[in-house]
Amino acid sequence: MSRRITRGGLLVILAFLVPVIVELRTIAGLLGFALSATQYLAVAAALVLAVLGGVGLWNLRVGDEETNAEGA
Repeated sequence: MSRRITRGGLLVILAFLVPVIVELRTIAGLLGFALSATQYLAVAAALVLAVLGGVGLWNLRVGDEETNAEGA
């Protein structure tokens, strides 16, 4: 069984990420941070890039493990 994240799995990850991004300013306000629109967009973009980068690195790592296991 492959441990790589499929397109469906990526869609589920993004579906959970959307409400977090939408409520980001509210969460920041509750924590005492005031975000301007520019700061909000920068933080939201960084969050999306971090999650997608993490998913990409996960798939690369798992892909290398599967390749090594097949070659052995």
